[in-house]
Amino acid sequence: MPQRDFPGYVAWSEARLNGDHALAFIAVQPQATDAEPLFHLVYGGVQFSRLSDAIQAAEDALSRLLHIDESGRPVFSSPDC
Repeated sequence: MPQRDFPGYVAWSEARLNGDHALAFIAVQPQATDAEPLFHLVYGGVQFSRLSDAIQAAEDALSRLLHIDESGRPVFSSPDC
């Protein structure tokens, strides 16, 4: 999956199957620690019928990622994300 570096963080797109549907996420992990990544559900938790659609949505959300805030949460250029 594509990834982007931000000050103190690395973020990447990810999609996962959940039963009969797929979900799109942005994962955010601090660079300075061994902390586990935090997964942020994007596009309001839309359930995609195909994994490939969820992958595309996650990659689109990653491209709209402006920065990571002080709490480690992604800030997007679009409220749709």
